[in-house]
Amino acid sequence: MKKVVTVFMGLIALMIIGILALTFIPSGGSGLFDGLKSGATNIALNASGIKTKISDTLSSNVSNIASATGMSESQVRAAIVDLDLENWNATTLPSDAVATGTYSGNYGGTSATITTYENSGYVTINAYGQDVTLEVPDSAQDHLWYLAYL
Repeated sequence: MKKVVTVFMGLIALMIIGILALTFIPSGGSGLFDGLKSGATNIALNASGIKTKISDTLSSNVSNIASATGMSESQVRAAIVDLDLENWNATTLPSDAVATGTYSGNYGGTSATITTYENSGYVTINAYGQDVTLEVPDSAQDHLWYLAYL
């Protein structure tokens, strides 16, 4: 279990590090700045290849994830496909979003917090004092409960 949490938190830290330069774009001030920040973040995420790196790392840890969760390896592989990480995109959190869970962890000295919402189409990751909200594809929403393993 600890190994899975470590890998997952490491991947989140890599994602945040990959977009750290974008943290200087103001947020919360206006829709224009929020839109610019989301657009710039998506460009950085896509250019960095971090989504592929995360998918590849998850795929290379199928047996560890299966051991930690009690799922079969085929179920884990299917869940990784359903996560559809390539289609997670930075966005602005809707003003009516209601948080339902917060999960924290630490990897390599980097602390990160993941927040889930009633509308399971969004998650927010906080690291280095910055928030990045991601829109989650429909196929991934049923798998967000695995964050409870953190």
